[in-house]
Amino acid sequence: KQAGSVVDTAPSYGSAESVLGSLLAAKAQRERCFLATKISSYSPQAARAQWQSSLARLRTDKVELLQVHSLVDLQSNLRFLRELQQAGSTRYIGVTHYRDKAHEELVDVVRTQKLDFVQINYSVVSRSAERELLPLCADRGVAVLVNRAFEDGRLFAQVKGRPLPDWADEIGCASWGQLMLKFVLAHPAVTCVIPATSKPRNLLDNLGAGRGRLPDPKQAQRIAALFG
Repeated sequence: KQAGSVVDTAPSYGSAESVLGSLLAAKAQRERCFLATKISSYSPQAARAQWQSSLARLRTDKVELLQVHSLVDLQSNLRFLRELQQAGSTRYIGVTHYRDKAHEELVDVVRTQKLDFVQINYSVVSRSAERELLPLCADRGVAVLVNRAFEDGRLFAQVKGRPLPDWADEIGCASWGQLMLKFVLAHPAVTCVIPATSKPRNLLDNLGAGRGRLPDPKQAQRIAALFG
């Protein structure tokens, strides 16, 4: 998929599904969008109702990726996701979390379950996933979506007022945001990063990280050192 074609949402993200569904329908862009959403219910009946509501809000009859949100009621919801996958309602299934403390459980899930995707937190300052989770996903052929690459925006406070290093241009980075995103994307196990922003200008800037070459391991370490 091209940069910017993956959109990750969830029923719990306010009006995000409804807004996204309206935008995709108005612009006739559904076929160009890799659409990912989530299930976070605590009973089979509630999961089915949540799924039907998501489809209605998204104005679609299927999604590319359906995920168990934050490992909620994991076994039951995974069974439901597999059922939907077999029915052709979703092409891929996966699980998500957003905190380091869940990485140990995620390692166990990846080892014991057949998954297509895992969504995790990973950034230039939160690198625990490098120890075991990311290598395991690469070994098992599990695609990785990354959230919280900016640590909910806190990383920008660390570099406020600081100029970009001269060598940032070597990897096509014109902003600190692009540098942070390219650090994440440079890991060989990472498939896609979800920057998360509500500002169009930041969205456009983030898209720049999808262009040009990625840092090599030495350059990635130079980026990390800027935040050490």
